[in-house]
Amino acid sequence: MEELIGHCCTCEKPIYCKMGFLDGVMQADKSLVCFECSGEAEKEKVTVEPQK
Repeated sequence: MEELIGHCCTCEKPIYCKMGFLDGVMQADKSLVCFECSGEAEKEKVTVEPQK
């Protein structure tokens, strides 16, 4: 069973609830992002290690 929940705020791809599981990521501001766009966002993050 699939139910349309909304659209990705980055690429506008439809995001569904499939068998009770969200087919994307809900961000802190309640916006939806598809898995593809959320993966790209993770790649773009730059982590800085604390200096000792």
